[in-house]
Amino acid sequence: MMPHAPLIYRPDIDGLRAVSVIAVIGFHATPHLFPGGFLGVDIFFVISGYLITGLIYQQLQARTFSLLQFYTRRMKRLLPSYMLVSLCTLVSSSYLLIPNDFVFFTTSLAASWAFVANIFFSMLSWGYFGQRSEGFPLLHSWSLSVEEQFYFIFPFLMIFLFKYFRQYLLTVCLLGVIVFVFISEYGTSRVGSYFLLLYRTHELLIGSLVFFLAKERRFRSAWLASLAGMLGISLIVSALFFMRRDMPLPGLLSLVPCLGAALVIYSGTWSTRTHAMLSWRPLVVIGLMSYSLYLWHWPIFSFLNYRKIDLSWPVISAAITLTVILSFMTWRFVEQPIRHHRQMDFKPVFAKFYVVPASIFLAVGVSSYMTEGMPQRFSSDLRQLISSYSYERDLTRSCAIRAEDKLSIDFDHLAKHCTFGDLAQERIDVLLYGDSHAQHFKPFLDTLSSKAQLKSIYHVEGGCDSVDLNLDTTVPSTRCQRRNQSLLAMAGRFKYVVLASSWSYQGKEELFKQKMSLAVQTILRAQAIPIIFKDNPSTGEDLSQCILFQKRGWGSIDTSCHLAINDVSARHASVDQMIDTIQSLYPAVVVVDPKQVMCDANECRTYSGNTAFYKDANHLNSKASAFLAERYLEYTDNPFQRGKSLWVALQAHVQ
Repeated sequence: MMPHAPLIYRPDIDGLRAVSVIAVIGFHATPHLFPGGFLGVDIFFVISGYLITGLIYQQLQARTFSLLQFYTRRMKRLLPSYMLVSLCTLVSSSYLLIPNDFVFFTTSLAASWAFVANIFFSMLSWGYFGQRSEGFPLLHSWSLSVEEQFYFIFPFLMIFLFKYFRQYLLTVCLLGVIVFVFISEYGTSRVGSYFLLLYRTHELLIGSLVFFLAKERRFRSAWLASLAGMLGISLIVSALFFMRRDMPLPGLLSLVPCLGAALVIYSGTWSTRTHAMLSWRPLVVIGLMSYSLYLWHWPIFSFLNYRKIDLSWPVISAAITLTVILSFMTWRFVEQPIRHHRQMDFKPVFAKFYVVPASIFLAVGVSSYMTEGMPQRFSSDLRQLISSYSYERDLTRSCAIRAEDKLSIDFDHLAKHCTFGDLAQERIDVLLYGDSHAQHFKPFLDTLSSKAQLKSIYHVEGGCDSVDLNLDTTVPSTRCQRRNQSLLAMAGRFKYVVLASSWSYQGKEELFKQKMSLAVQTILRAQAIPIIFKDNPSTGEDLSQCILFQKRGWGSIDTSCHLAINDVSARHASVDQMIDTIQSLYPAVVVVDPKQVMCDANECRTYSGNTAFYKDANHLNSKASAFLAERYLEYTDNPFQRGKSLWVALQAHVQ
């Protein structure tokens, strides 16, 4: 089989686009069938790198390349369809999303039009696969921002390299891939790295490398090209069906789908079986619509997730059908006409398709942020209930950090950035630390410490409970253990040290007892009083928005929105009993149990009147945390008042 000249149009690449977008949609619809379908985005990046490199290089070679024309084509290709999807998603979100979620949505909308959506999402704590990410209608815009950032940099780099290092372009791309692969691998431990260009550059550069390989070192025979194509398909299929979201990605593992895509594209310079298979007309049609399909599918699925509608096969079928209809109409009546309109130059394109919509969406984002999510969208009856679905937004992570932030634990930093309680006091008497549950108890403790006229500081780290201490000195301490050791070393600066966490020690109660005893002993030796928060009730079932859905007419009024006490006891009783044992061993310990004001003999409440208690399956929202503190003070005395007499007695004993 004789080789042909480089294809002006490669239908097999559109077929590969189809495989990518089908994989992504399949993952969001049925993740158990396509566990690695999210890697379709990685394949998209390789395709983009290949096509953009080819376009720029060929025009540089012909001396016809123009930056204005390049960006005009990019805007005509990408922005009109995204403008339509943004507008429709905004309208739908205005009806569906409660204020706090609407703030996040409109901020992400504004960020996407500033081409920094990936940076915005990287700053949030739950990552791409986090629980809350399923309700972000524009989460998928992160990949568009990655490409757009690449487009801002790569043309200038190509111009420079073409002018001074033209004969080394292949070598430079190869070195770039190697360097950025290792940078990406280094960053896999960071939640936010998944979204960032720095950790995705190697995927785009792999596409560039394929272009220069195909130009300079094409396969010598159809047999080799066919073998490479089949190997590429095998790698892609393996990635889509056998790789999982809990693997360290992107990093080295991203090479599986990316090299698969590279081999498929590289082999396509010959008329191989792979080329013919991917050039199948139905696949090509899907590939031509792939951008619109990608834009439309996620808002639809995210709204279904937000409404907590079960993704049964009829629902999935309806969602995919709607996606295809909207995508075809967008491709046929928006994307294609504008893309091929030859009389539109840079200025009108920039004004119509970027300046105007970006200004509007930015204004919406600012307005939403300033008004705390535009609550006027709802009736007065719903506003009070909706207002309780609130929690702190800590984008800077000054006090609520993630493990990869690697901030040193410094008292002066905490005293400057992380104070609460009675701020009029000069001395800081209370330290609160733990995981995300310590953070949601902060408004509770804020109420208690304010009424006791005590100034407090806090430090929280997701997944790092307060008593995760190294009991085996022969092995190195983890990042979390070092954090806890640093905070316990400060215990002598305070009168009270509050330990609050999601105590995930069911079945490991003895280990919990050892760790808690060590923490308590350390605090007592430092002449401070330990205050231990028992965890709030949870069962694993997310009933946080049950009452809201009922009041909006989205759920049956006969469904109970509270947690059965038997289910709560099965989850918490053994660890709660161990905390009681710790208190009996160390009488100076003060225990606070929020279940005392949340539960009765039959159930634990998830709301009271127009105050919802939870923001998800196990975290309290800010308003509820403070509300429950007031309830707690009605039920019993302030633990700081109890602790005061203990602290005086402790000081007298020491003296």
